[in-house]
Amino acid sequence: MSLFPRHAEAVLAGVPRSKGSKVFVCDAVNGNDSNTGLSFEDPVKTIEAAYALTTTLKNDVILLVGNGTSYSSAAAIVWSKDFVHLIGLNSGGPEPRSRIKCAAALATTPFITWSGDGCIVRNISFWHETTDALGLVNVLVSGGRNTFEGCQFAGGIGTNNATGARSLKVGGANASGNTFKNCVIGLDTVQSVAGNYQLEFVTRAMHTTFEDCVFPMNAGATTSACVYAAAAAGVGRMNIFRRCFFHNCSTAVQAEVFSLDAALDAEMRIFVFDSWMYRIGKWDTANNGVVTNVTIAANTTGVNTGNTMVITSG
Repeated sequence: MSLFPRHAEAVLAGVPRSKGSKVFVCDAVNGNDSNTGLSFEDPVKTIEAAYALTTTLKNDVILLVGNGTSYSSAAAIVWSKDFVHLIGLNSGGPEPRSRIKCAAALATTPFITWSGDGCIVRNISFWHETTDALGLVNVLVSGGRNTFEGCQFAGGIGTNNATGARSLKVGGANASGNTFKNCVIGLDTVQSVAGNYQLEFVTRAMHTTFEDCVFPMNAGATTSACVYAAAAAGVGRMNIFRRCFFHNCSTAVQAEVFSLDAALDAEMRIFVFDSWMYRIGKWDTANNGVVTNVTIAANTTGVNTGNTMVITSG
């Protein structure tokens, strides 16, 4: 008989198991780091304690209980173990309440470095709000073949709403084959300053797929963008956005979705399929390497806003 209730077993569907796999419970309200973490009656308190109990390559799982209290980490987190999974227990939705946030004055950047390979992460909110302007990057995914599903990446919320702030960075020597499904990347509750981007590609990030993701923006300037690459070398082969929505809620109309500071090499492209933008002028104003199947239909009775037609008369 399982140690866990049926609803907990349900969230583990699709998470691989192998010989010796263990499941650990982290509960920031009811846990104690001297516990075993092996049941809901004996949970650990901190992510760090739960992570220390796991073994790389064993398909161990950490269940982070959502109970209205965010887990606050006093230091940066490095997730370097391969095939160690993190699952939030909550009601789901675009802002899951199994939330990991940084300490109020944490200056370390990135806050979370995900360098492990083959991990599954579901229903987790990564929240980066600090009073130190040096704490710029929320999450860096430098590992490969990880899947993030139903997660929120929110950065640049506090004093760190500054040039260089990022909700998510993807890239590194091993950053290939990562997938983001039904994730929210960025936030629109704070008007972002110029140079604060939701997503940045670095160090030839390649084979990255974003499916059914939302990129909310409250643009503080027309130069704001959702996705950024500082150089052609930041973007590797075949990064795909499929059925994504890029939304700017600000009165400042955003010029472009993708800000690519240099033309990408011919074999290095960003592909955008069946996606939408609102209050954003173009996909890529400089035509530096975005390929899309989306077109804007001409219609004299409407107003084009990105590739959305706002009907103004019948």
